[in-house]
Amino acid sequence: MFYEVKIFDAKGELKKVLSPKKLSNRFWKKGEQNLIDFTDKESSGPTIDNKVYNKDEFQLEDS
Repeated sequence: MFYEVKIFDAKGELKKVLSPKKLSNRFWKKGEQNLIDFTDKESSGPTIDNKVYNKDEFQLEDS
């Protein structure tokens, strides 16, 4: 499912509106090979200052 996409310029003025139908057609025509991969390939998990934390390291204890 695709939603309407609005494209604005640097001044905040509306430049273009892409309809869900146009986005869907573009996706199926070009295929998945043109999708942008937003995954972080350098990191394998959550890190802060290059330190990897265990999932429960900061879990609060019950009183």
